[in-house]
Amino acid sequence: MDKGKAITYSLLAHIRNNASLIDGPLDIFVPLIKRAISKMNNDKIFSGENISEINEYLKKLYSIDFPIPVLRSILDVIVAEIRESNQGAFFLHDDNSFSIANYTFTEFDETVRKRNLEVEKLEELFQDFCGNSELKIEDSSSIFRFLEKNKLSLGKHLSNTEPTNGHDYTIEAQFINYFKDIPAVYELLKNLYLGSLLSEYIEYSPTDLNMSVELLLDTNFIISLIDLNTVESTRTCNTLIEIVKKQGYSLTILPETINEIKSLLQRKAENLNKTFMVKKIYAEDIYNACDRRSLTKIDLERIIDNIETIITDYGIIKVTNIDKIIEEALKSDDYQYYKEKRTSEISARHDAIALYYIKNKRGVGRVQSFSDVNCWFVNNAITRGYSRNSYQKSYQPEIIKADDLLSILWLSNPQVSNLIPSDKIADIGLSSLVSLTFSESLPKTSIIKEFEDNIQKYGRDNITSQDIIRVATRIADKQLTNVEELNQLANENQEKFVQKLEEESQKQLEIETKRIESLAKIIEKFESELDDIENIKKSEEEKSGTIDILKEENSKLRMEIEERDKNAKKKIIDNKLNIWKRNSRLIFLVIFGISIIGMSYIILYQPVLLEKKYMTFAVMPFFTLCIGYSLKLAYDRNLNHSNISNYKKTLE
Repeated sequence: MDKGKAITYSLLAHIRNNASLIDGPLDIFVPLIKRAISKMNNDKIFSGENISEINEYLKKLYSIDFPIPVLRSILDVIVAEIRESNQGAFFLHDDNSFSIANYTFTEFDETVRKRNLEVEKLEELFQDFCGNSELKIEDSSSIFRFLEKNKLSLGKHLSNTEPTNGHDYTIEAQFINYFKDIPAVYELLKNLYLGSLLSEYIEYSPTDLNMSVELLLDTNFIISLIDLNTVESTRTCNTLIEIVKKQGYSLTILPETINEIKSLLQRKAENLNKTFMVKKIYAEDIYNACDRRSLTKIDLERIIDNIETIITDYGIIKVTNIDKIIEEALKSDDYQYYKEKRTSEISARHDAIALYYIKNKRGVGRVQSFSDVNCWFVNNAITRGYSRNSYQKSYQPEIIKADDLLSILWLSNPQVSNLIPSDKIADIGLSSLVSLTFSESLPKTSIIKEFEDNIQKYGRDNITSQDIIRVATRIADKQLTNVEELNQLANENQEKFVQKLEEESQKQLEIETKRIESLAKIIEKFESELDDIENIKKSEEEKSGTIDILKEENSKLRMEIEERDKNAKKKIIDNKLNIWKRNSRLIFLVIFGISIIGMSYIILYQPVLLEKKYMTFAVMPFFTLCIGYSLKLAYDRNLNHSNISNYKKTLE
């Protein structure tokens, strides 16, 4: 997506969020096309042989392509409005030729200028973020292409287009995730995402959807539904359940899915206390949810025992009498495919049966139109290789992501769009997009588990838990990608392995420190520039009020950064203090041990030496003095609070 298209998306979101007289889905494009006609008039283009000439002008102006039938429908609306308003003349003829006379539409010129500046500032902010995070990007406008990624996913269902946006967008996802709690930034991102979603109206004409639809729910959908995934995924799945129930959809689940859920939760319960790194790296992992919710092994086992009741309480019905479908599914090529792709027999069996069930429900032939689909296999996040048939051109796949389905329902059904505000649908979709991007870029959990085992074996005495968290952060952010090589290094040279971990931890600490130091300045600059954009025509009183609010937000942000700096400094001081204390204890133990061993040796094996005068007046007192000195050193550094306080002051 180029910047021109990003500006268009921002405009569409603005029109949707601010216009009160939008009767149909195409109405949001009316102001854009009115503005194009006005500009054509200013450029002395007073007529054309075909409205395709208007479409070419629209492409240059907005970077989007209108199908001719859709454009004709919108132009018919504009002709009727102009006839009533006496703002000039615009005529459409039966042969699709047109003429323009003195037509002016400047209502959105100022809005376009503001949106243009906002997009530019957002791109600059992305560049600043990458520069301060030591992230290299080839094209700073890639943030806009990333926001359009979900549109390509929807395109498969709505217009039978192929999803081709396969670029690695980990950096872009980091940017959005980092600024998610900064309203001034996140609102712009949501508007761009919402605009890309609204632009689907150009290709997709909403029709009365089939309400007799069955949604067969996948394992990870249920896991998300019961809050064992991310907070965002739980919200998505619960929102979808709420909406489809009101639309009369039926919700079902296979017995095999319930078995897979139980098996998955049982494995997680058994290893819950044996992993640390996995839950820090994989935000969508059950371990992470357990950590967030403080769930224990007993809690997971309780969920396992009650899972069927929990599922039933959501109005989800277990499918029965499908022995023939199971038999046929296990003979199918799909089953052989999944046996190669899945890590367990139970998963391969489950996926083959689910896909065969969907095909059986849909009947003979392939369904081409989304509105004709009567059964979907709903997954919370489709992963690579899930179905070899999912993206064959010209017909609907068997699987659909929960957020895609929710977005399509929102686009298709006025009742749904009234139930879910634009802001919420954008937040759900954007969160899902970021989450899926992170999960696709991470190494396999088996590699991370081996990595964690190596840390426990070779780095326990030198690598702190904070070091592990920093290394995990670098892996999650894809700044550390050679995890397999590190595992190999651990087997070959443990000392270099530990040294490498310490280096990676230090790199992350430097990045985090740099981010903290620069964040306040970046946000202050960004918000100040947005303030200038939004307040161009406002009164001094309104401007003053806005500045006060921004100052208050900046003040809070500075306080937060100062608190982070304070905590970071405290951790460094505490770490040095612990080393100082630990060294004194080590000195005492070494001297005490040597002294005891020496004296014991003399008493047991060389008692004759005790009769020597130098033993009485030199050696034994020396041992005693050494022990006394090391004991006092350990006492002063560990129990003498005055001495400890004085040392801490030297560190500060």
